[in-house]
Amino acid sequence: MKYSSIVLDKKEYELISELIHPITESANLMNSCISRLKQELKTAKLIDETESFPEDVIRLNSIVDVNTPFGIMKIQLVLPENSNSEQKRISILTPMGSALIGYAETDRIMWEFPNGVQEVEILKVSHSQF
Repeated sequence: MKYSSIVLDKKEYELISELIHPITESANLMNSCISRLKQELKTAKLIDETESFPEDVIRLNSIVDVNTPFGIMKIQLVLPENSNSEQKRISILTPMGSALIGYAETDRIMWEFPNGVQEVEILKVSHSQF
């Protein structure tokens, strides 16, 4: 991991916290991913608007090239209401979305997906449109 903890914009941190707060613990995979994200939020490095946000860190609306066990994917990380699988817009509340937020280029992450724990590698992060 490039940084000692995930890095988040303070406003995005508050938004994500509000989204996941009402989700309760269970054995469900989605809730398991949200539980892990909740844990990561506790130690996240927060960047406020007066600081420069690192360009290589994934935030909401970032476009990410990620290497998965199924090949390289290009996705955009978005809020749930903006998700669209055909346009490769992935919700922050999916296993992939919750795995990526706050990580940076070259990070490798072990995360639980529907087919088990898998490693993903962040190849490139950009903040422009598809």
